[in-house]
Amino acid sequence: MDQLAPNSIPIQQNCIFHPGNKLAFIQVNEISSLPNSNIFQCVDCFEQDLQFKGANYMLIQKIIENSESDFHYKWPPLNDQQIVQNIHLKAKNLNSTQSVLDQIDSYFIQLKDEVIKKIDFAQKKAINQALEMPFGKESILKRYQQISQIQNLKSLLMQDQNKSFALYQQSCKDFIQQVELNKAKNTQLLQELLNQCDQIQQLIDFDRLNNSKIFLLDFLDQLNLFEDQSQSQVNSDNHLNNNILPQQENSKTNQLMKLISNKTNYCSEEFLNQIRQQMQKLSFFFELISFDKMNREGKKSIRFSELNDEKINSINEYVEHLIKIQDDPQHLQSVKNSLQISNILNVVDNKFNFISNNYRDNLMQYLIETYPFLKNVNTDEMFSEEQSFNILRSLETDYIKEFVKIVKKKQNLNQNQQNFDNSQTYIVQQNILESFSFEKRELENTLKQFPIFDLLLIKERSILNQLQFQKSNIFDGNQRIEIVNNMNNQFEISINETNYQGSYKTNATNCISQILQRDKKYIFRIQFEKRNDCYFMIGLMKNENFNKAWGYKDKMSYYFLLENNKMKYAGGYGIDKFVKGGKTQLLDENSTLELRVWLEGQQVEVLNYPDYSYKIEISDEYKQNLSSNDLCLFFYLYQHQQKYILKEALIVGQF
Repeated sequence: MDQLAPNSIPIQQNCIFHPGNKLAFIQVNEISSLPNSNIFQCVDCFEQDLQFKGANYMLIQKIIENSESDFHYKWPPLNDQQIVQNIHLKAKNLNSTQSVLDQIDSYFIQLKDEVIKKIDFAQKKAINQALEMPFGKESILKRYQQISQIQNLKSLLMQDQNKSFALYQQSCKDFIQQVELNKAKNTQLLQELLNQCDQIQQLIDFDRLNNSKIFLLDFLDQLNLFEDQSQSQVNSDNHLNNNILPQQENSKTNQLMKLISNKTNYCSEEFLNQIRQQMQKLSFFFELISFDKMNREGKKSIRFSELNDEKINSINEYVEHLIKIQDDPQHLQSVKNSLQISNILNVVDNKFNFISNNYRDNLMQYLIETYPFLKNVNTDEMFSEEQSFNILRSLETDYIKEFVKIVKKKQNLNQNQQNFDNSQTYIVQQNILESFSFEKRELENTLKQFPIFDLLLIKERSILNQLQFQKSNIFDGNQRIEIVNNMNNQFEISINETNYQGSYKTNATNCISQILQRDKKYIFRIQFEKRNDCYFMIGLMKNENFNKAWGYKDKMSYYFLLENNKMKYAGGYGIDKFVKGGKTQLLDENSTLELRVWLEGQQVEVLNYPDYSYKIEISDEYKQNLSSNDLCLFFYLYQHQQKYILKEALIVGQF
């Protein structure tokens, strides 16, 4: 409540309720709500008014005395009377006009002194640099004369003419030779002088200096302490419209703005506009920047501007995530335990995937790092048949291994019907059909899908009756080769030229079996008959070469001689690595040789049967030839009545 002021200026009006009293207060607020009320009060009215609101009244004496010299917190009526009080406080802290003028004078005097000093220093520096440069033709010519020693040549030419011509010429020649020895050095010195001349033209760039002057004067024009924001914007727009400084699309300023306004910086338009305006004012200096090597070698700026905001936000989230999993162990653990990653690893860890631990660890790390992109994937709907997945997932490792064996065997047998007809499963199938009344097609389809009997290890099984032999066309082999099934149910394969009328007698040719299965272990026991001393070859060859070349060229053959009633190693065609016995060991000519073949295990061996005192196998360098898928049993024939007797052909469980 304001205190009563002394009546230095008498108020003439008396109170209508207390005529003996002069008016002391006037109501200045909330009048509209009481249109018929009295707005004046005297001292006695004030004392008697128990509802008196001091915030709504002003002392009349104060208004009369201080209206020109002070702020009145209650006038005018406002929604917030604190505003007037705040204005009063601000005004008390402001300097007087004269004080502001003194500060302005001081600022500009100091500015002029410092600018003039800077200009004087730059002027003196430029003059000193100019004095050090070889300006003008005279300075350059003088330097040329020093390097070239042209004056020395002139002196020699002007020397005493009374000398003999020979001496005159010799002295000149000696000097020229001496200068010629310095050809490389003089070339370097004069090239440096030329470069210096070019540098002088570049250094003395008055266009650049004039641009600097324009920039400086333009900058000084903006030293306006009282320019308001609207005027500042007008001046800035005028400055841009005047095109004082270059603003081409590819200007350095625009290139810098592209870097700053990169979407990933999330700069506001207000900030970018401020930067753009200030950079345009300073664009002259930015034009001095070379952008030739802005990017690191082999790198280009990422084209974030071509991505929409959604993609940019995803990238930003991804970066924040990478930082967080690096710095926050709890966040890392929560990502590892997330539903999405757990569900994906549930599939990966299925034993049927045969995933290595190293790959799983790498995949886990990748899923953790890319989790922001993964978290929106609904992994609850991964399976078309979740129950079937869970059944397979619950299988034991040993069961899975056996299942894989069945699948591999099925793939092998399904390559063609002949493979299945030669399989153990087919043989068992025939026995089952003879003993039980199953539907043949249904049983066959089931066993083809699950050829389990081919997984069982058998001791041995004869396949002699299942072998089929082909005669090569090479040198009329198809006319000369004779294949007989003797009384012991053995194959006798020989050359019989008794009725042959062609011109290829005594020429070698091939005889082969059908293609051997890679996973089977074969044993072929063979004896040999001869009319005269001769050599034999047994082994393997490619079916595709059957009618093109002799089988031994495939380097999978055992080569030996029958002479003097002995069997003697000759070698050189692939099966040449001795395991037992040696090159000098002789076998009886009636010996039976056992050829062992397991293609999948890269095993081809020749032994004497049944002693097994002699063993030789395919050389390591030719084992790669066993990877072909069309290898056949091979016999090499070339002499009349030379005979191979295939006594046994077995498939065994192990050698």
